[in-house]
Amino acid sequence: MGLDMYLRASEYVYRHNFNRQADQDDINPVFNEIVSRLELEDVIDKTGFAGLSVDVPMGYWRKSNMIHHWFVNNLADGVDECQPILVRREDLEQLKELCIEVIANPESAEELLPTGSGFFFGSTDYDEYYFGDLNDTIGIITRCLDSKFDYFEYQASW
Repeated sequence: MGLDMYLRASEYVYRHNFNRQADQDDINPVFNEIVSRLELEDVIDKTGFAGLSVDVPMGYWRKSNMIHHWFVNNLADGVDECQPILVRREDLEQLKELCIEVIANPESAEELLPTGSGFFFGSTDYDEYYFGDLNDTIGIITRCLDSKFDYFEYQASW
């Protein structure tokens, strides 16, 4: 029990293959592969241009309350109800720069990236675990920025 935090991206896989000249019945082989692997043949809507959304896990934190509060305060107007929060590449770049700055200037941690308390949200100390979480965050964000995705979704649960 406690603060679990997830960052994911989504890819929409179209039913039809629009990448080449073909008639309307040309089904995208990636779509077919996913439908087959998940045994969705009998349940999926096969009319129109229906497709599939595939969620891609990009990052996970546990009790990194300073990162959680940054997402909530900067991207969700302070509303913290475990709702999905849209995150753009620019947002991730900003958070990464902030983490780098706090690591370079530890005395600025409380001002630039403060911890926050909550229901089993973990420690509010500015200790080695705090700075370890910042390093982990830099790694997660770097992986996201190296990907082809432009938009991400952050969501926490407790």
